[in-house]
Order: sequence, then C-alpha cells, then structure tokens
Amino acid sequence: MDIVNQPLLHAEKIMQQQRLDNFHQDKKRIQEHNNKKILLDKFVLEAYYEKLDRYALYTRNKELQSAQAEQGKFLDIEVR
Repeated sequence: MDIVNQPLLHAEKIMQQQRLDNFHQDKKRIQEHNNKKILLDKFVLEAYYEKLDRYALYTRNKELQSAQAEQGKFLDIEVR
C-alpha cells in the first residue's frame, strides 16, 4: 500500500507548493498595487498643495493690488 500512496502524497505536496506559490505571488501583486496607489496619492497631494500655494500667492497679490488701488483713491480724493 505504501507504494500506491507515494505518488498520491507526491502529487499532494506539489499541489500544496503550487497553492503556496500562488498565495505569495498574489500577495506580492497586491503589495505592488498598494505601493503604486501610495505613490499616486503622494503625487496628487503634492500637486494639490502646490496649487494651494499658487492660489495663496495669487490671493496675496490681488489683496495687495486692491489695497494699493484703494490707497490711490484716497490720495485722489485728498488732492482735490
């Protein structure tokens, strides 16, 4: 009986190893996917903060121009 069971046990071990290999391949693929998502999120956040910085700079410049224009109006009124 041992001779008959040996090929069966060998086939089982091969199948078990294949399942283990598939598990590790899936795990590696999922990790790579997660790493790509993390990298993409990082790039999106960097672009978002860069846009916020540009908007803040634009807003400050507009406020400065507006204040200078208002100051000019008061000077025109005082001169008259």
